[in-house]
Amino acid sequence: MPKEINRMIAAEMEQRYPKGTNYVVVGFEKLTGPETAQFRKLLRESRVRFEVVKNSVATRVLAGSGIGAGAKFLQGPCALVSGQTELPAICKILVEQSKKLENRISIRGGYMDGAAYEKAGITVLASIPPMGVLRAQMAGSLRAPIARTAGTFQSIFRSLACALEGIRNQKEGMSPPPSPQAAASGPVPGAAAA
Repeated sequence: MPKEINRMIAAEMEQRYPKGTNYVVVGFEKLTGPETAQFRKLLRESRVRFEVVKNSVATRVLAGSGIGAGAKFLQGPCALVSGQTELPAICKILVEQSKKLENRISIRGGYMDGAAYEKAGITVLASIPPMGVLRAQMAGSLRAPIARTAGTFQSIFRSLACALEGIRNQKEGMSPPPSPQAAASGPVPGAAAA
């Protein structure tokens, strides 16, 4: 009977962990029952799955899906954490909750895009801003040089237009228009006598 149950669990896991799924392995054995329930509730609200499965079954399923590099962290009582959100967002939740619960949740490692990450790597992933923020930062960094270039061209064209206006006035025999400083200071003394 236990073998049949393990096969059923493995079949369900294969659907939840297809190729390309990212996950984190956490130890939670130091949490009390109410803390575990609260932790699971918080993860559910964030669309994150917290799954306790027999390590040998999880290792077999993850290896079969081609995402078994992180299975080396499946030792002792632990859980797989994955979800519909980006892995850096999941890592951020886990790191924040680990601090809040005074390290009674231990982040053991994880798997993302073909690579296994130790606890330090998961902490670094947690510091990455969400994808929307990264896109906005990139757009802003691209916009700044374009705006500077446009401003430079605008000043060049303005200078060119002033120079051409001066040449035209010279050819027509007109005096050049007074500069804004000369016009503001008024007539030059002695200019009326000439």
